[in-house]
Amino acid sequence: MSTSHRTVALVGLAVVLATAAVAVFWYLPPASRTSGGPLTGREVRALVAGNTIKGPKFSEYYDPDGSIRGREIEDTDEEYLGSWHVDGDQLCVAFPSHNYTSCVAITPEEGGAYDFADEGRHSKRTIAAGNPGKL
Repeated sequence: MSTSHRTVALVGLAVVLATAAVAVFWYLPPASRTSGGPLTGREVRALVAGNTIKGPKFSEYYDPDGSIRGREIEDTDEEYLGSWHVDGDQLCVAFPSHNYTSCVAITPEEGGAYDFADEGRHSKRTIAAGNPGKL
């Protein structure tokens, strides 16, 4: 094989290997969560959709269709409706009956609880799989 053919073959091989390396890097699945900090939008959606968020005075089922069915579990035992969506990396909720809207970042805590934070305020919440309260 002549030097020019060998050079062309080596350059071609280098291009193929570089392309393969970029393709592998580009299509790698996202790494599982190993560090602290707030959840990503995708993680927030996976956490809440089809599950129940519980606070000290309420329980809310987050339907995958974007609706919320909640119940005050202290005081009046009142039921209420709302809606949710993910905006960037935040969970946003609206409860017209309570004249309340908010977006929060969610950070996992040790022991399975979550910190819901907005504008310097923090609230501890837990997540129950599904709709155990039949909301």
